[in-house]
Amino acid sequence: MDLTLTAEQTMLVDAARRFLARAWSLADTRAAERDPRGFRPDAWREMAGLGWHGMELPAAYGGGGLGFVETMLVLEEMGRVLLPSPMLSTVVMCAPLILALGSEAQRRWLARIAAGEMVATLAVAEPGWRDPWGTPALPADGGGRLTGRKLFVPFAPDADLLLVAAAGPSLVALARGAAGVTVTRLATLGGDPVYEVVLDRAPGEPLGAAGAAGPALARALDRGAVATLAYMAGAAERALAMTVDHAGTRHQFGQPIGSFQAVAHRCVDMRTDLDALRHLVYQAAWSLEAGREGPLAVSAAVAYGSEALRRLFMHAHQVHGAIGFSTEHDLHLFTRRAKAAELQWGSPARHHERVAQAMGL
Repeated sequence: MDLTLTAEQTMLVDAARRFLARAWSLADTRAAERDPRGFRPDAWREMAGLGWHGMELPAAYGGGGLGFVETMLVLEEMGRVLLPSPMLSTVVMCAPLILALGSEAQRRWLARIAAGEMVATLAVAEPGWRDPWGTPALPADGGGRLTGRKLFVPFAPDADLLLVAAAGPSLVALARGAAGVTVTRLATLGGDPVYEVVLDRAPGEPLGAAGAAGPALARALDRGAVATLAYMAGAAERALAMTVDHAGTRHQFGQPIGSFQAVAHRCVDMRTDLDALRHLVYQAAWSLEAGREGPLAVSAAVAYGSEALRRLFMHAHQVHGAIGFSTEHDLHLFTRRAKAAELQWGSPARHHERVAQAMGL
């Protein structure tokens, strides 16, 4: 595995960074937290215009035929500015499921996703779950009607397409405005727009054969976990830059606090954790794309990443001192999202167990 960026990947990163520097600021992130939708549709459409939504899709559906690593590069740049969007749910998770399991008629949705005309979201988690890769228990009757509850469903009110994981496991697609669907926003530490979805004989259409969604669903969840970490790697890079800048400009005892060895060590520890996190994230993305021990690489990245993010942001707050804990300062925007990411994909202990199982231990 060679993590050196190609010329095309470097151009993609540069273009993404220029666009995001112009289109989004942390003030926009604060405004999005107050917005019931949680994202800006105009920014979503601009991202589609750059080709981000269809990067991995075949040309037949308006895509660019690129790989998962390219998607990770864009998500890392989005994390630097904390841009909220349905990118993870729609592009990273739902689009590959539609491509893998959908009929030719259902695959026509992919062209709408690539064009920025469709938001899709995936409903997997159920009450009482501790493992994001658990087996769905929500029942679907023979006619594709669903009854039950799903939790932590992102962007549910704005989703044109809701993919629901049901017993089997199976996937059922519900169109926007389907009868028997009630959504309620949940309060979260990260401020992301996630919802409880209650289904009461809600009508949908099967995506693929009944009981055949297991491997594709597990792969989609693996992709979602790695994508979350790529986003947070970008956020951590920005937080590290903020911390180093503060250490160089904050003076105590007549000199910058960064000149003190204890403070400098905190910044170096942050860099060490961040570099290791990025390596594991891109190794996992490459492994998933190449079909080489993907689940093992994903769980290694999540297990380490959860602990690394906790350490990294602890050091950031220690260097900033009291000001870093104030809502007027931007650091808390990153810290809250890091904690949410740490909790989203299961505990490090669960992923250590998954790594051991994959290694036959």
